[in-house]
Amino acid sequence: MSQLRKIRYRLFSWRWFPKLHAASDAIDVVIPIIAKDLRILPLCLEGVRRCVAHPIKKIYIVAPNQPEIIEFCDKYQLQFVDETSVFGFGPKDLNLQVNVGDSTINRSGWLFQQLIKLSGAIGTCQHYLCIDADHVLVHPHVFLTEDRKTVFYMSYEEHQPYYTNIHRLLPDLQLAPLSYVDHKMLFDKEQLKALHEALSQQSGRPWIETILESYDRHCHAGFSEFELYGNFVTEKVLRPWLQKRLPYKKLADYETLQRKWRSSRWSLTFPDYMRQNQ
Repeated sequence: MSQLRKIRYRLFSWRWFPKLHAASDAIDVVIPIIAKDLRILPLCLEGVRRCVAHPIKKIYIVAPNQPEIIEFCDKYQLQFVDETSVFGFGPKDLNLQVNVGDSTINRSGWLFQQLIKLSGAIGTCQHYLCIDADHVLVHPHVFLTEDRKTVFYMSYEEHQPYYTNIHRLLPDLQLAPLSYVDHKMLFDKEQLKALHEALSQQSGRPWIETILESYDRHCHAGFSEFELYGNFVTEKVLRPWLQKRLPYKKLADYETLQRKWRSSRWSLTFPDYMRQNQ
């Protein structure tokens, strides 16, 4: 990330913000996962159940149809959704091969999870929260205000290919000075319908095909659903994410994590690349 973005984020995070009042609407929660996420997922779920300031109707786990995942969903009273049922195809059908240096990398699963989040096809509520399985909320979060505005938690992340891709998809879209990549986001199905239509009108093709065709095949990470949707929505409230990234060796039970971090951080992330052979 650039020094300018770091400075912008610091100035933004130091501002005083008025208290947010949560809408009373029930929301669904949608979490796309694969089997390796099951280790960290209980902490994510605990954070959702304790820190989301809205009634939660159902929590949906979108994943491959594997016994260990279905058993996990039964144990934690979650609604399992076979990932191939959402669009009628699975990650392998995308066949997104990316050439990075001398290597060819398959990014189909990574992009497929982002398309799931943008689908608007899961759950019965108008709004649904998507959260990454390795992200743990330790402080109360409002995602929809009483006056019907979506709350986005802004970060200092900066990856230029995301913005290049957005300009390719929607050339006239104005981009925010901070990042919407925050490991969680509330989606509105009406806004998603408008986004799908805008993408299709721009390209003359279905929205999924439009995104797939826009992907730079020489870029390891060439698309962000959070950046696209966050920049597309106009009626919104912005807040700093106040997140802490931790290695797996720092894992603990939820009460311990919340007690240690909630005074200084609103969320914790335990990225897979920081497992450190655990």
